Amino acid sequence: MTSKVLLIVIDAATPRVVCPAIQTGHLPTMRRLAEIGDMHQASVAIFPSITPAATSTIITGAYPAEHGIAGASWFDTSRQEIAYYGDDFWIIMREGFGRFINDFLLRLNGDRMKAPTLFEMIERSGRSAGCLNYLVFKGSFPHRVNMPGLIAALPGVPFTEIIEGPSLLSLGDFVGTHTPTGHKLAEKGGAIHRFGMDDASTGAMLKDLASKNALPEFTVAYFADNDYVSHGVGPVAALPVVERVDKMLGEAFEAAGGLDRFLQDTAVILTSDHGHCEVLGDPSSVVRLDLLLGNFRQAALGKAWQPADQVMICPNMRATQIYVQHATSEIIQKLAIAMLVDPKVDQVIWRSQLTGGTSGYTVLTHRGRVEFARDGASHTVVDDFGGQWSWSGEATALDFDVDGRTLRYRQYPNAFERIAGVLDLDKCGEIWVTAKPGAEFEVPGGKAHVGGASHGALHQLDSLSPVIVAGGAAPRRLPRKMRSVDIAPLCMQILGIPMRYQVGDPRK
Repeated sequence: MTSKVLLIVIDAATPRVVCPAIQTGHLPTMRRLAEIGDMHQASVAIFPSITPAATSTIITGAYPAEHGIAGASWFDTSRQEIAYYGDDFWIIMREGFGRFINDFLLRLNGDRMKAPTLFEMIERSGRSAGCLNYLVFKGSFPHRVNMPGLIAALPGVPFTEIIEGPSLLSLGDFVGTHTPTGHKLAEKGGAIHRFGMDDASTGAMLKDLASKNALPEFTVAYFADNDYVSHGVGPVAALPVVERVDKMLGEAFEAAGGLDRFLQDTAVILTSDHGHCEVLGDPSSVVRLDLLLGNFRQAALGKAWQPADQVMICPNMRATQIYVQHATSEIIQKLAIAMLVDPKVDQVIWRSQLTGGTSGYTVLTHRGRVEFARDGASHTVVDDFGGQWSWSGEATALDFDVDGRTLRYRQYPNAFERIAGVLDLDKCGEIWVTAKPGAEFEVPGGKAHVGGASHGALHQLDSLSPVIVAGGAAPRRLPRKMRSVDIAPLCMQILGIPMRYQVGDPRK
């Protein structure tokens, strides 16, 4: 059976909020999809559980070590500059829109993206693909970018540019054939999302294409607003945003002749990129790493190394990566101890070779220290996806236990594979540090989401997503365990196109 695929990504749709709402009928369209097909309530995101890296994983099926997007902020060694992909943070104020637009349109979807996207793989096979406001759109077809007037007038912003995406590409008011919506800078929701990359625009485009039976064989529709609202008020209070998405999806399916008819030849997959963890409404919930590391010479935020600098802080909300200019075992351990002075710091993580180990990864916490490595020997433990690991130390550091050879995680799902999935990236910082639930990192000039919610860490509150699949040639049942790296293989499986990974494969 030939089947199309519609992949719907609702940013930060937190399963502990969204799944009960589906089951109780508050999200009737999603409930109907789950009844026709299947729903998984705990698909595991990557680490860092943050949008630019997580959306890159969904569209490539790869971990950051393979696709090259190391979070929302990292140091690009090839250019000796900070890569930054937030849109409401300190870098916009300091560096301006020109740098951000170039990073978003040209670099994230250019040479920084190292793995092939679903758009590329599918269209190289002779099928058609489309992108509706998805942040990661790298493809094989040229498109002209036209900057909205309010952005084009800002210093350093290119007026037009050519980018490559799938054959059907709509990016708000920047790329596409829909009528510009005239969004203004005064509106809320993040700089990019003020220019037609909001839920209403995505919903309208999806409805229009569905009504004309004009959806490509593979389409991604991205709904971003839930993440922005959840940051301000938390995922529970943000549920009305998801309810509006549910209504828009229902309208799109009705425009196509009804859900049953739509699902005859189209498989719908719905998921999110990560969850949200509440941040306590108290200034003491903020972790200031610049103060904790006050005895170390720090690179200026957003700037390249100076000769005397010792450390560089690249914040990723509830996770942060620390670069060390001249790393030694002594300085790595001193940095770890200095950060763990704050009880709100959860884990400090680094490659074991930096402190005298031969391979693998080290995690230091208030609860103890654990070291682990990939290992194919018969004495190793095995995770839910067949990955084999050796380990030593205190399992409490990552809250897991071992039953025979079976590795079982509790608060930090699939932790070994997720940590390896970013620390194996050559541009990764020497140290990653995470915050405990209720806390978030903050840098001078930025503002933590005190009283709202955030994400980025290893904890299950940040790291779980729902997955719903129904219709077309989709499987009737999802696997017992799922990860965000399984979404791309699932799409390719439904389309009948070979891929280097299958759903549930261990990653090396």
